[in-house]
Amino acid sequence: MNVNTTFLLRAKLQKHIAECNDLLKVLERCSELGEVPIEHKLIMKKIVDLTNYKNSHAVMSRNENSRFLELMNSIPSVAIQGYNKNREVIYWNKACEDIYGYTAEEAIGQTIESLIIPEKMRDSVVGHITDWYENGNVIPAGELILDTKDKAPVYVFSSHIMLGEGTEQPEMFCVDVDLSEVAQLKVENESLEKKAHIDQLTGAYNRQYLETVIENKFNDMKSGGKELSLIMFDIDHFKKINDSHGHDVGDASLKQLSILVKASIQEDDMLIRWGGEEFMLIVEATLSEACLMANKLKETISVATELSDAMPSFTCSFGVTSMLDYESFNEAYKAADEKLYIAKNNGRNRVECCQ
Repeated sequence: MNVNTTFLLRAKLQKHIAECNDLLKVLERCSELGEVPIEHKLIMKKIVDLTNYKNSHAVMSRNENSRFLELMNSIPSVAIQGYNKNREVIYWNKACEDIYGYTAEEAIGQTIESLIIPEKMRDSVVGHITDWYENGNVIPAGELILDTKDKAPVYVFSSHIMLGEGTEQPEMFCVDVDLSEVAQLKVENESLEKKAHIDQLTGAYNRQYLETVIENKFNDMKSGGKELSLIMFDIDHFKKINDSHGHDVGDASLKQLSILVKASIQEDDMLIRWGGEEFMLIVEATLSEACLMANKLKETISVATELSDAMPSFTCSFGVTSMLDYESFNEAYKAADEKLYIAKNNGRNRVECCQ
């Protein structure tokens, strides 16, 4: 399955859980999803059939019980543990061995929390299990990060079934589906999304990303959030750098500028490469604070590049405005860009602020 299909299935699964919070119903619904591979449907149907059968037979013969556990052990890729009201493991299938690293011989008789539950979760898990046994309060299904034998984290979707509820010896079974592959796909997908938001040359955000977030940021500010100011700036005489030293040196100058600016701003401030040698800063600051910041950046850039032996020195010009004074981001951008143009015409290496 591709990334989008995988996340679609997870979303549908979570929707089913939210609606009924019943593993058997969840599995029944999931088995009807056309996108689920046939082997997954068979696994789900087998769990449903087996648990329905055992729940309808309060007393099973030794052979029937043995057959039930044998079939549970044959289900691939789904870790199933059984434990009593003291949380002592009474059943540990082959998939548990593969996912968690303990053999059945090692696990049987141990408490479930001592095997796979991270220490910080143990009190909560013990409380949930006890509450279901004593009060009938169902443990909610959900995604968990559990421990393997060597204490490596494993990402699972976990749900529980109480078999023989109302009898003298009820048994709780936990069904864990390994989501490690899905988690890796999620990380890879987030990495791809992040790359799509970043200008590959400078490491600043790109213009496309700004366009996806700026409306919300602007509206939040207008609704009482922190004041935002906009700083437009670019490298003075950048064409001369490219013509005299080559485009590789020009690219290196853009990288150096980005590094200098990033080192001077706060985590919540946004540096955007607007295009070519032109950059934009969106900062949580008043107009006077933003003007002061721009002047400090101007001096930092001028001094740092002058002291560099490996790179040609350069300066920057700045235009600054408060976004609070405008009805839209585009209006604020035009005002700051106009001030940048004025700074260029007034000699460069200077800051012009809207009043």
